[in-house]
Amino acid sequence: MSLLEVRSAVTNTVTNLAFSLKPMTRLAKPYHYRRNGIYYMRLRVTGSATDFASVSLKTSNRRQAMDTAEQFSSFIRTFHLENPDASWSELKEHFRLVSAELFEAEREGDVMHVWGGLHDSHSGLVGSSTTPLKFVASAPVSLSVVAPAVTFEALSALYVADRGQDQKASTLKETTICHRVLGLALGELDMRTHSRADLVALRDRLSDGRMPSTVNKLIVKLSAVLAWSVENGHIPKSYDKKLKLTKGTESSRKAFTQYQVGKLVAYSNTLPETSWKRWLLSLGAITGGRLNEISQLTVNDVQTLASGITVIHINEAGEGKSIKNKRSERLVPLTDGAYGFDLAALMRYVEACKLSKSESLAQIGYRPGGEWANQHAIPAALGESFGPGLTFHSMRHSLASLMQAKGVPMAYAQAVMGHASGTITFDVYGSGVPVETIAEMLKDLFVGSGQ
Repeated sequence: MSLLEVRSAVTNTVTNLAFSLKPMTRLAKPYHYRRNGIYYMRLRVTGSATDFASVSLKTSNRRQAMDTAEQFSSFIRTFHLENPDASWSELKEHFRLVSAELFEAEREGDVMHVWGGLHDSHSGLVGSSTTPLKFVASAPVSLSVVAPAVTFEALSALYVADRGQDQKASTLKETTICHRVLGLALGELDMRTHSRADLVALRDRLSDGRMPSTVNKLIVKLSAVLAWSVENGHIPKSYDKKLKLTKGTESSRKAFTQYQVGKLVAYSNTLPETSWKRWLLSLGAITGGRLNEISQLTVNDVQTLASGITVIHINEAGEGKSIKNKRSERLVPLTDGAYGFDLAALMRYVEACKLSKSESLAQIGYRPGGEWANQHAIPAALGESFGPGLTFHSMRHSLASLMQAKGVPMAYAQAVMGHASGTITFDVYGSGVPVETIAEMLKDLFVGSGQ
């Protein structure tokens, strides 16, 4: 009767950090370890540092190795229960026979090619052709019970469980996608023992076929998880400092010159007052608002304050509305006359929308609006001065650049741009500050612009 016919059920996945399936016998205890990246299973005689038998699983894949090791464990556990008075020699021989039969069943006799040999600390015998497992002298090596790797995938799950509720649905979706990419790239790497070289190698792999800015975004997501993991005691240290790429990270989207911004608003003024396209373009020019922020404005988001200042309220109050982050909600004053912007005409459009019972100002969606602006309006408005990298978002760059050039305090720029980090407002694009102060700043800022 085959030994394999009496084996117990085998679990296909290993999740217990303590390896609870080990056969705890009075004769010997098992150890799982890696040497040069290859997994081994070893039985060592209880109380002895020199008597042992080891089998090379000849694989660097942890899950495959642990599945096979569990099969060994089930056989040895059964043997010990059925033969409580067995000797170490008998247990070792059973281990050898089980190994031979298991590997032959798995590989149809081609055992040595895939699995390597079963090694005993004292035997120097070599198996026959029908038993292709070698018994060779083996010098003792340092042993340790190998706990499952703490992978990035595992850390990601813990991180999202703890921090996911603090993220907007759209941000959480992006985080999940980035984490999946990182998890696949890092594989079974144990983050408890990762090195700087591991993360540099990761960056190199991520750089293959990706833009540097995309690689850096992934690294930011990686750093957030690793920093959280260190703080919560899941890993001892992280080696992600100064990992981001520094070359080739410049945005492909450029800023418009002030002359070009003036051309864009002049073009928008040729469109009817009743056309949303006119206001999509001109509001982007004078507020630096993101495309989706402008596209989702409602009639109630255009407000005239008690001070007489007219603003747009960028927020996510309403079905389907979304902003990038908490600091993106803001009031941005509308500067009449900036680049030729006609505030009175906008207010007539808002009133017309109210009379038509339309809550939204937009007549076309976010994506169609962006396609119209980027593929038609901007090239048509700029003519020969149009070039690669000039898009709707370039107006955001332009306003930030103008504020930087004019020496606008960063807190004021933050209030206008609504960026999550004030320290990068000028670097990447271009609170608590009274809206009246911002209105005066913008009024002074736009004087003479676009000429």
